[in-house]
Amino acid sequence: MRCLNDRIAIISNIGDNTLSIIDLNTLCEKEKIKIKSFLGPHHIVCDENSKYLYITNAYNSSISKYDLILNTIVDTVFVGSYPCHLELDSKNRKLYVSNEDSNSISVIDLKNMLLQTQIPVGEMPHGIKLSPDNKKIYVANFKTNTLSVINTLTNEKESCIYANMNPYHIALSRDGNYLYIVNANFSNLKKGSISIFNTNNLKAEEKIEIGKTPMDITFGLSENILFVTDIEMNLVHVVDIKAKKIIDNIKVGNMPLSIKIEPSKKYLLVTNIGDDTLSIIDLEKLTVIKKIKVGLEPTSILCLYLFN
Repeated sequence: MRCLNDRIAIISNIGDNTLSIIDLNTLCEKEKIKIKSFLGPHHIVCDENSKYLYITNAYNSSISKYDLILNTIVDTVFVGSYPCHLELDSKNRKLYVSNEDSNSISVIDLKNMLLQTQIPVGEMPHGIKLSPDNKKIYVANFKTNTLSVINTLTNEKESCIYANMNPYHIALSRDGNYLYIVNANFSNLKKGSISIFNTNNLKAEEKIEIGKTPMDITFGLSENILFVTDIEMNLVHVVDIKAKKIIDNIKVGNMPLSIKIEPSKKYLLVTNIGDDTLSIIDLEKLTVIKKIKVGLEPTSILCLYLFN
């Protein structure tokens, strides 16, 4: 899979247990990797050397370590039930996993690929973020409408606050001072929203109503702009944080979920789980320039530069 100076995106396809490798130079799927059956790859992170992938296997309650040179799984660690999202602490060689059905965060020691501990949090934890100083993990607990804060030095929960209805995915400002939580209100009676919290005092500062069912979130080229997928409206909302409103909408595929800007900052990538595609958005024009067929139910996006 590795070629000199490859600029790629890796898409996890939970529905058919594959990883789609997208060439970001040609904007084509160059390879589809079949991993073991009945794993349900949900989310992916990569080590700092771009040698290993770590993959949550939602249907197998495990984390796979995948060697990008050997193109195979080289180790597996069992965690909690229905693992969803990962955060990698490269400095301290730790991997944090949200387990949606067992209401916990697993901590994996990457030096020996062993489960270090399980930390109880609220019900249905999904999105997690590691603070820039690696001292805290923020956890969105969907069912209990809360945000848990974990001290990574002690592996203990130090705070739990109300985070508005159905907190799902999280974005953290580059300085770590503000947390942006997607409130995915699965109800035709309410709009979705973005809740903004000051991480220094865990106080809610703003709540911006947005769309119908927002799912994932990422910053634009400026931190004043947020891009938010809306799985019900088949849109990416462009949100001006200072103006506290949507300033544009981008029509994408059916049921958009994950969203990410690739490293060259030319394209915004969006997975669409309803039609099994990846939408490529030109960041300058804010228009879709291509839709690429991938595997079944694409859930997450990882962008890499690979070098021989």
